[in-house]
Amino acid sequence: MRGLRGLSGARRPDAGAGAARARLTFRQAPMPDTGRVSVARQAKLWQWAAVAYVVAAAVFFSFMPLITVPTASGAVTVAAYAMLGWMVFPPLLIPLVLMIVPLVVRRHRVRIAWICTGLLGAICVLMIMSVGMLFIPAALFGAVGAYLTARAPIEDEEIEEIPWQMPDA
Repeated sequence: MRGLRGLSGARRPDAGAGAARARLTFRQAPMPDTGRVSVARQAKLWQWAAVAYVVAAAVFFSFMPLITVPTASGAVTVAAYAMLGWMVFPPLLIPLVLMIVPLVVRRHRVRIAWICTGLLGAICVLMIMSVGMLFIPAALFGAVGAYLTARAPIEDEEIEEIPWQMPDA
């Protein structure tokens, strides 16, 4: 408001009741967007983070030399893709599908997100001694995304800021 009157803060001599009314309406104007990220957008970002993590974990498991194979000259460490070929990808696509489904489904988004996150968590627990540990962060990212998806309608609701008035007694 000081910028409207000048740096000194002094009022113009010709400013009367109209200027006071203009200041009053200026104060009631909606606040400009401050760059706040909505909760719905945060939920989407967490779910996309889960998808990105699943892709990175699948690439890591497929192409990093993790499997030790005994040979005549000694043990050699090879990648899963070198040993199994393309058959390594279908089991690794299951977590990817479970994390993409909540992003593309429109109806019952919260329920679907929790179901897919729960299924991925169950897969992680059942396969904890092999690739299950690799996907635990994706299940956590999906859980945060599902929680924020449920909170989005409440948190992102616009609250109308009207001045409080004394009720008639």
